[in-house]
Amino acid sequence: MQRTLERFAAVIFFSGALAVAACDRATNDPPSSASSTAAACREHGVARCPFCDPRLVETMGFCGEHGVPEAVCTRCRGDLEGAFRAAGDWCDGHALPESHCEACNPGVLKKYQKYRSPRAERPNDDSSPELEVIPVETPRARRPPSLACSTDAKIIRLADATVAERVGLRTERVRRASLRRTLEVPATVEYDSTSHARLAPRAAGTIVEVRHDLGATVDSGDTLVVLHCAELGTAKAELLRAVAQVELWKRNSAREQALLKKSLATEREALEAETHLAESRIALAAAEQHLANLGLTAEQVEEVKTKIDTSSLVTIRAPFKGTVVALDAVIGEQATAATPIVSVADTSRMWVILDVDQAEIRLVEVGQPVLLTVEGWEGETLGGHIRWIGSHVDRRSRTVKVRSEFVNPEGHLRAHSFGTAKVVTRDDAEALFVSKAAVQWEGCCNVAFEQLSPTEFVPRKLRLGYDAGDHYEVLRGLDGDETIVTQGSFILKTELKKGSIGAGCCEVDHLGR
Repeated sequence: MQRTLERFAAVIFFSGALAVAACDRATNDPPSSASSTAAACREHGVARCPFCDPRLVETMGFCGEHGVPEAVCTRCRGDLEGAFRAAGDWCDGHALPESHCEACNPGVLKKYQKYRSPRAERPNDDSSPELEVIPVETPRARRPPSLACSTDAKIIRLADATVAERVGLRTERVRRASLRRTLEVPATVEYDSTSHARLAPRAAGTIVEVRHDLGATVDSGDTLVVLHCAELGTAKAELLRAVAQVELWKRNSAREQALLKKSLATEREALEAETHLAESRIALAAAEQHLANLGLTAEQVEEVKTKIDTSSLVTIRAPFKGTVVALDAVIGEQATAATPIVSVADTSRMWVILDVDQAEIRLVEVGQPVLLTVEGWEGETLGGHIRWIGSHVDRRSRTVKVRSEFVNPEGHLRAHSFGTAKVVTRDDAEALFVSKAAVQWEGCCNVAFEQLSPTEFVPRKLRLGYDAGDHYEVLRGLDGDETIVTQGSFILKTELKKGSIGAGCCEVDHLGR
């Protein structure tokens, strides 16, 4: 713990005078301002250390190229990386401090807007108008700790142990608990498009038989509807005619070839017979293709040839096992290829389409669990998973379509019904939580006060996460073994701002040797 207390120095105002304490462990003498910026800091190994001299954040100017103050820009100052890594503030995925990584923490750089010069982006363009900087207010609980803040380098000491009781300080241990975070969105149930078929005849015809009623369970290949189709009868007749023509010209060509060998026929006559044979074969292939276009398989086409079948009856068959979910077939009515008359769906698996707000879509990932409650089945919760996330935002609703899949063995899910889905965006076995009463905003950072002893308290800068009602999740700043002040934490925050209250009952010092 003593090593922790020696980590950093602080910038503290006493009676209007600024005292700078170096983080050099080799000496207790604070260096001058000039030496702190010229010599390398032994703690962080940085020549001009913004951790030891926070004034550099303002005095060194703003890096317009990377959107951060020059003093803390790791892309311009390569010697800073080690210091950020040592502080646990580094994003390996993007090679930036986590407190600078917009990809992982959108909006995190907005805290540096106050350091931006109006012409920082275009310093050499005298003719361009000044850039207007519009500050964006971020909720305090979502703001990351400030690098320039030296709050956690201070310690508050009470005059004696009875002071804590007199001012009403209460403490509790940092809480560890599981965390499940969900995103609630509207949902619509749909058939799985990969197992939903809307069927129409391949050609116009009159319905003569309906084999299965609405709601019936059918197997793959079952006949659903039978129609009389004049085009089918004509196509079969064309096929049989083409078969006969091929046989005729095959015999004629063979005869002409035999006569040509005996010099009883001319080459022209033999060539004409071969040409007619080729034409008849083309006509046969066209007739076979016509029947295939009308829905006949290769086996059925061969059956037409062998049985000399000229029937005009067309059958619509189920493409897979499922349920008849729509039926618009009435005996005697005319059906066309443009209008489906029967639909089959496998309802054992359904799709649920979620409408996720554009501002929250970054929280959603493929594979995340989804909990669904459907209207009419309140109290029943079904579980599924996200399988697809849309690539565009709806222009009117500003939402993104997300598809999830659910098994539906009992048939609770019905197409086009509405419900509410909860996407599980986080499901951690263990997370750190601190009471909201313990968190104070001290001007630039969220802090909680760790009790080191009955008379000593140290502020810890916090990076807060999920708002769990009476508690905040702690992403960074605490290890989980601390005792934190809850009731009365506001009094300690006041001490940080004032330096002392209560006629010497309390004092604020720097952490140091």
